[in-house]
Amino acid sequence: MDARPQAMAEMDDAAEAEPVVAAIPGNRSPTSADASVGSRIKELRRAAGRTQKEIADIVGVTGAQFHRYETGATRIATSRLLGIATALGVRPEVLVGTAAPRHEPMVDFIDGATDELVELVQVFSTINDPRRRGALMAFARAVARGQPLQTAGQASE
Repeated sequence: MDARPQAMAEMDDAAEAEPVVAAIPGNRSPTSADASVGSRIKELRRAAGRTQKEIADIVGVTGAQFHRYETGATRIATSRLLGIATALGVRPEVLVGTAAPRHEPMVDFIDGATDELVELVQVFSTINDPRRRGALMAFARAVARGQPLQTAGQASE
């Protein structure tokens, strides 16, 4: 007879059935979550009829590095994940499995735009104030639509 309490035995059984992905401080090794994201990227890339090399070129990595992302052998930085989502024409949460795919129009990057996009995402992620984030988004949408920008004095007239 097992001397351990029944609850502990059930916990052991649950742990064996579903491995838990725990973040170990200082451990940068890929996890099953990384493999899941990579599989999703591969699935969406194939559905879009694109090659690894095409997406890698858009994102600014080598074909070999992109292959490692898809297989889950290498973790993907958030800024790179955002670039991959843009290249695939989907929202970033689709890649991590929190939303259904909703294809957006492909963005045609000009030379160097991917570096600027990564920098913009990095800067944007440092803004903690929701009002400032909203203001920046409104500004970016206005610029993208080609609308004339209003100064504070013009807005009150």
